[in-house]
Amino acid sequence: MKQRNQRYFTLTAVLLAVLLLIVACGNKEKSGSSEAEPTKQEQAASDESQDATFTFKDTNGEQTLPQKPENIASTVTYLTDHLIALGMTPKATVKSQNEDFPLYLKPFLNDVAIIGDQGKVSAEKMLSLGPDLIVTDTNSKEQFENYAKIAPTAMLENGYVAPDWQTAFRATAAAFGLNEKAEEVINTYETHKAEAIQKVHAKAEGKTLMVLRIRNDIRYYGDMDYKWLYDDFGFSRPAVFPVTSAESRYEVLSNEKLPEIDPDYIILINDNEEIYNNLQTLGIWKNMKAVKNNQVFQVASDSWFGGYGPSAATSMLDDLNRLFGE
Repeated sequence: MKQRNQRYFTLTAVLLAVLLLIVACGNKEKSGSSEAEPTKQEQAASDESQDATFTFKDTNGEQTLPQKPENIASTVTYLTDHLIALGMTPKATVKSQNEDFPLYLKPFLNDVAIIGDQGKVSAEKMLSLGPDLIVTDTNSKEQFENYAKIAPTAMLENGYVAPDWQTAFRATAAAFGLNEKAEEVINTYETHKAEAIQKVHAKAEGKTLMVLRIRNDIRYYGDMDYKWLYDDFGFSRPAVFPVTSAESRYEVLSNEKLPEIDPDYIILINDNEEIYNNLQTLGIWKNMKAVKNNQVFQVASDSWFGGYGPSAATSMLDDLNRLFGE
């Protein structure tokens, strides 16, 4: 009986020791787990910290800012258009060649400061505004160091050399990780464009169209800038049509060349009133088909020439609807 009791107590002691060992190991694992895995509060704080940072990738590589910029300065009009569409409306930008801001951007730029002309930005003015991000393109390479002394600077590739505004816009969006937003904007534009094509196509089909810009000379633009007018809307290219590229966007015309082209319609971008007034006195001009039929349509230089973004493109669709769709 005594031996049996001793065996019982011995077995009980062994089982108790094993149980204590298991409990100790469990507590150790829990302790280790609590050290390895952050609490909900710690995780939330970490997520908030990550959300607060802002990363962009430009021609100089990737940069991360401690927080999302709220005071952006844009040194190029088409980039201002891009930033507005992406929900990053700048607080400072350049004015257009004709007035303070392009008409198609004015509704979006209330209380936005002017920092100079495109290509002639005032570094002093920009410094006084204290931007937390400057957005520019490679046309301003020489100014990059000056800009970077004022604020972190995103230098993007020159969008004007892209084959179309959509390509340039997607590149801007990609730099800021906003690809999905860019596709939403482009899809909205494409819907608007399809509606415009339906309205315009009847007047465009079989009719030749010429895009002229009057500056210090007479410039005839082709597919590099206006391919979409012919391929999408159905206007015909005149028999005499310029060969254009990113390096040579237009052909300079003499007055004597105009009758050889003689289109049904002329879209005219007039940036030199004196030369245009003189042109209108010439018999060569007066005898052109489009002139005699009152089919010369003046459009805004800001959108048709200087614009290269969704708002400018939408403005051009509105012009086509107004001129050919009613």
